[in-house]
Amino acid sequence: MGDVFFVPVSNGEDPSGVAKKVKYLYDHSRAGDRFKKGDFIAVKTHFGESTNTTHIKPVIVKVIIDKLKQAGTLPFLTETSTLYKGKRSNALDHTALAVEHGFGFDKMRVPLIMADGLFGDDETPVEINGKHFNKVNIAAQIAKVQGVMVISHFTGHMGTGFGGAIKNTGMGLASRRGKLKQHSTLSPQIDTGACNACGMCLEWCPQDTISMVDGKAYIHNENCIGCGECLAVCKFSAVRFNWGRESRVLQEMMAEHSAGVIKAVKGKIFYFNFLINITKNCDCMNGGRAVSDDIGIIAGRDIVAVEKASYDIFMKVNNMNITEAASYSIDSLFQVKHAEYLGLGNSDYRFCEL
Repeated sequence: MGDVFFVPVSNGEDPSGVAKKVKYLYDHSRAGDRFKKGDFIAVKTHFGESTNTTHIKPVIVKVIIDKLKQAGTLPFLTETSTLYKGKRSNALDHTALAVEHGFGFDKMRVPLIMADGLFGDDETPVEINGKHFNKVNIAAQIAKVQGVMVISHFTGHMGTGFGGAIKNTGMGLASRRGKLKQHSTLSPQIDTGACNACGMCLEWCPQDTISMVDGKAYIHNENCIGCGECLAVCKFSAVRFNWGRESRVLQEMMAEHSAGVIKAVKGKIFYFNFLINITKNCDCMNGGRAVSDDIGIIAGRDIVAVEKASYDIFMKVNNMNITEAASYSIDSLFQVKHAEYLGLGNSDYRFCEL
């Protein structure tokens, strides 16, 4: 049974106030206990898309970095490239965006190193005993460090119901190949009745696999990588996924890539889930509408317990789960159940409110 630690956050609380609570939570959850002096520690967070304002703010992340530095470890900020087009699809643009959002060395006082190289193809295979994979591809630098601190923004998600520590670890620290494998189950289709031939999906498809056929967009699935960019940019709800079938597999594959990351660092990993600015979509899609007041921060070293506790406390506060609040018809607990099946943690947990 894993311990999870919780501190409440008042709705709309200033980031500086949240940062003080993170410091208190870090100390009382003994977040740095598994790390030793001289260990290289990758601090994984999300820098937000170009116009996103709901990502975890630098002043909050810096508290954790400062704690790691005080203990004599060698922390650095890290991320990986996305499959979809935009300012996060390669290391140069992604780094520039991070600096623009306040995550540069001048503010954070640690380097920012993209874990999967310049183009997302710097990777290391890790053997696992999974349902879908016996080997997963993770960002190469993650396999070389001595520990990882995962700082996740808990939100709704169109493909997995919600995104938290499992998504931030399994998808966020996978290489481009690893991300492609996870998305390979997704097969988007165009509802020709809803399509108005605006051409946005053609413009933003990273594979150029969409064309106009008989005056409507058409997705050539043999070249599709399942990145979801067409769904994100379509303003007419013309892109359809069979989430009832495909979401479960996506969630399970995500959990299996999390297993690869955890194995690579020999279990020396700790998680913070931030239940603040909780939006319908993740920070990759600029958040969208709020689905809850701010709730608090959950921390622990058991990824299953941290995710299940986040899910449970959201439901307790809102009298509905995160997926229902975000209006998605998805069972979002497949990722948690599969992570537990893989032996990554325990969904029975001790809840310690500070």
